[in-house]
Amino acid sequence: MGQTMAEKLLSRHNLANAPAKAGDVVEARIDGAMCHYHASEPMHQLAVQMGFKDGLPRVWDPDRIFVLVDHHQPALSQALADENAVIRKAVARLGIKCFHDAEPGIAHQMMLDYGLVRPGELVVGNDSHTIGYGALNAGSTGITRADMFYVLLFGELWFQVPKSIKVILSGRQPDYPIAKDIILYLAGQYGDDFAQNMSIEYSGSLVPQLGIDSRMCLSTHGVEVGAKFAMFPGDEKTRAFLERCSEKPYEPLIPDPDAEYEKEIALNVDDMPFVVAKPHQFGNVAPVDEVAGTRINQAQIGSCANGRFEDIEIAARMLRGRKVAKGVRFIISPASQQVYLQCLKAGLIETLIEAGAQVVTPGCGVCQPRVGFLSDGEVCITATTRNFKGRKGSLNAEIYLGGPLTVAAAAVAGAIVNPREVFHEL
Repeated sequence: MGQTMAEKLLSRHNLANAPAKAGDVVEARIDGAMCHYHASEPMHQLAVQMGFKDGLPRVWDPDRIFVLVDHHQPALSQALADENAVIRKAVARLGIKCFHDAEPGIAHQMMLDYGLVRPGELVVGNDSHTIGYGALNAGSTGITRADMFYVLLFGELWFQVPKSIKVILSGRQPDYPIAKDIILYLAGQYGDDFAQNMSIEYSGSLVPQLGIDSRMCLSTHGVEVGAKFAMFPGDEKTRAFLERCSEKPYEPLIPDPDAEYEKEIALNVDDMPFVVAKPHQFGNVAPVDEVAGTRINQAQIGSCANGRFEDIEIAARMLRGRKVAKGVRFIISPASQQVYLQCLKAGLIETLIEAGAQVVTPGCGVCQPRVGFLSDGEVCITATTRNFKGRKGSLNAEIYLGGPLTVAAAAVAGAIVNPREVFHEL
């Protein structure tokens, strides 16, 4: 019997040098470890608790640990500034080479911007959305702070090889991003746990049409449907992306033709409507027409799921010659400084600001109760990651999730609306 991508990944990294199949427990060699604003815990606090009075005594490989102070840059409080100072001291003492400190942005996007992850690698991070690197044909997943402490010391970690689910995407990529609609539609049809503890493999005729931005959205949201990994095949778009940011060699993962899957799901996107996730659950999905007319107070585009160029470009295209509706706060946060610069050079930021949108510092704040709090009774539609109660402050606010085109259309209309009713150029 052939192997899935996940089985090949963990066979390749198995310290026992033996083939692995779904259900096996292996001790695996780690290629890279991403630490963000919680780096102070595994590097210092846990080490002190375990008797290392000065913090972590060493790291297994200072070239394979990537520290990116993302959520709290610039620091939003004295406590956070002090925590960042602890990270700086630990990084200097341990000799960690890759440290992005005074650069706002989301760690996951910056990992791609700087070519820190490649096809076929096994990468872990102390954040659940680390799973997004599967867009580049890598096996990546979020781990606990305690597990990260172990990884930083030894460069290895145990894994149970997950079963795999094949998602076969067909149809035509339209002239706007549809990745968010795809994952929401799947969650609505099959439940937001349809990939629980499994590895998603994306395949089908649509995949070569999807850019890395869209693949990142789908892989990142793997965790919202319970997945351990969410991987795309390596192809020409993967190669072209890596040519711009990395010179290191890599070995892509390719599933065997006779690989065994727990289940297969097929979706033709030509038959898929625009959808939203209603409050307060990722899988509470409905066609946008079902909730059309719902008045909004705030609209947002950003996060590690939808803060990239294609997401911001469609908003600028929607707003060209139009205005944000009166009474609506339209907040846009690029995923990184590099994405921000890309948007600036393309003239998107000027268009957005002239139309009445607010462009805020790159980072995770737009996705959490840090930027754009909601008050009691307010309604927000957002192309970010999650919509549970309190995600944007008030427990009595309502959050809808939608694709960037749906969000931009609502910002113009002042209410949730089918984008075709606003953006007649579609």
